[in-house]
Amino acid sequence: MTDLSDAAARDVLAFWFGDAPFAPRPQWFTKDAAFDALIRERFGALIEAALRGGLDAWQAEPGSALARLLLLDQFTRNAFRDTPRAFAGDAQALAGARDMVARGFDQALAPVQRGFVYLPFEHAEDLQAQEEGLRLFAALTAADPAQADSEAWARKHHVIIERFGRFPHRNAVLGRDSTPEEIEFLKQPGSRF
Repeated sequence: MTDLSDAAARDVLAFWFGDAPFAPRPQWFTKDAAFDALIRERFGALIEAALRGGLDAWQAEPGSALARLLLLDQFTRNAFRDTPRAFAGDAQALAGARDMVARGFDQALAPVQRGFVYLPFEHAEDLQAQEEGLRLFAALTAADPAQADSEAWARKHHVIIERFGRFPHRNAVLGRDSTPEEIEFLKQPGSRF
């Protein structure tokens, strides 16, 4: 990795996690237009580079690999909220997360950071990926019971994929037709993430 990419990866991690010890931050899973705009402004070029495959070299070590996952899985959701591009990095993020787990990179990270390695499994519209995510989040909770809430969210996502094979709340944004069962489901509280 070049010095520039090292600095850029560190900047992504510092922005998202702050200083150690790392703790959950309220803006991670809250819709906030100002926070979304800040991500677009500060990291828009890096997000685009990651989507084009230009940051694949970041997979070489745990910290930069995590920074790449954040760009592909989290920052896309913020920067492109309510558009199809919010999910544009999902396949790359899942592949990167699988690689990190296979290489044991997730184990080199703080528990809060590990959860973000596992989110691409949770976000996948694929039952096998969901099941792998459940296993990973259960192991994370066993290692650090403070992460139990993350495991609970993974279970909620799994139930939906097991039932529908996709996330019905994405249908409108992605231009997919909803089935009558999905339409009824979307009327329920807690059916959207």
